Amino acid sequence: MPKKISLTILTALLFCFVPVGTFAWIPNVGVSLETGTTGVGFGVESRLNSKFRIRMGYDRMPRFEFPMQFTIEVGNDGDPGYDEDGKSRFDRMSAYLEEMTGFEIDQQIDMVGEPNFHNFRLLADIYPFVNKKWFFTAGFYAGPAVIGRAHNTTEDMTTLISVSMYNNIYDKIYDIEYNEDSQLDGVFLGIELPPYVNRRILDAGRMGMRVGERKDGTTYMLEPDKDNMVKAEMKVNGFRPFLGAGYDGPISRHNDRLRFTAYGGMMFWGGTPRVYTHDGTEIVHGLDNVIGQVGRYVDMVKPFKVFPVINLSISYTFSRILR
Repeated sequence: MPKKISLTILTALLFCFVPVGTFAWIPNVGVSLETGTTGVGFGVESRLNSKFRIRMGYDRMPRFEFPMQFTIEVGNDGDPGYDEDGKSRFDRMSAYLEEMTGFEIDQQIDMVGEPNFHNFRLLADIYPFVNKKWFFTAGFYAGPAVIGRAHNTTEDMTTLISVSMYNNIYDKIYDIEYNEDSQLDGVFLGIELPPYVNRRILDAGRMGMRVGERKDGTTYMLEPDKDNMVKAEMKVNGFRPFLGAGYDGPISRHNDRLRFTAYGGMMFWGGTPRVYTHDGTEIVHGLDNVIGQVGRYVDMVKPFKVFPVINLSISYTFSRILR
């Protein structure tokens, strides 16, 4: 699919830059600049007769970042586990880890998301009315299935490395405690932990970021991947049919080659977008009660079973518009 899209974009560019006379055999060839909910882009078009126009082009959502935040917890029961001194399980376990490694753990993990939304479009316009200005349009958009990505900030890498270290220690203590055939010696980073510390770590549980509840009622805790990163992707269908309507007319009464087009409609991208974390968990459909800022983003995404398109363009046609 990416190779086909690249070839189509190259073809569109050739349409824009070769001499006008090259297209003498094609009626009403024009070029356009476009902006709207699909981003900014360019295109080429041809009015084959007074009632039919073909448009193709490419548009891309400008790059911007939006913040997200996770809270690191210890254990998966949602209980902070405060002691008589007012310290939570996270406070106690992070203090043990800081004493062993020298790394201070921040309880808040910041993430940044950015769009990856760009499309080739091929649209056919039909002008059914006498004035030849209002039209219906049908066609498709095609682009990458991954339309957005999110990842932790570099400032939180130390914290995520520390979380992975803690979980590795937890796994080894668990193996020593419950596996009779364990070959581990209980020495971690050159330090042999006292038995009471081992017991406190086991009782506390693993470190992670509570995201929501699975369909079976268990808590989903997101942990760093093998690269000590936290990542997510938003996906839709790569092929996205489109239906809409619009208006097309000259900017000046004295020159109908320079034209303004406005159109809107629905891009059918396969239902509500799916969001996958790096461990393969789908959080929009696969989890309930997604918490925090991520939960608010999920609530925003759920209604968008189709993508609304509202675009404006200015085009220049190299020959007189067919009437």
